[in-house]
Formats: sequence, C-alpha cells, structure tokens
Amino acid sequence: MDDKEFLKFGVIRDVCEKRSRHADAARVLSLSVHQVQRLVARFRQHGAAAIVHQRRVQSSSD
Repeated sequence: MDDKEFLKFGVIRDVCEKRSRHADAARVLSLSVHQVQRLVARFRQHGAAAIVHQRRVQSSSD
C-alpha cells in the first residue's frame, strides 16, 4: 500500500466508523460523494484490500 492508498484507507475507515462524513471524505480525497460511497461499500465487504488499486493486484499477462 503506497502513501496515497494509506491516506484513502484512513479517510474511508473514518467514514465507516462515523468519525467523518461522506462529503468531507470526498473533499479530502478529491473524489465525488458517490465515489466515496462506492469505496465505503467495497471497504465494508472486502476490508483494506478494497482500497488498493485493482490494476496493481492483477497478475501480468506474460
């Protein structure tokens, strides 16, 4: 997890724990409120692995 993903993890965790609002998280992450809602839903389902960029998780086609 890189620095950007670590920041995103902390902000999304705060939203899930009701310490922050969706709108505040959207502002901090420079995302729309709808994108934050999708991230929160994925985080609740899959945990911290949902925050890591999906392209980096995929194996190469070699």
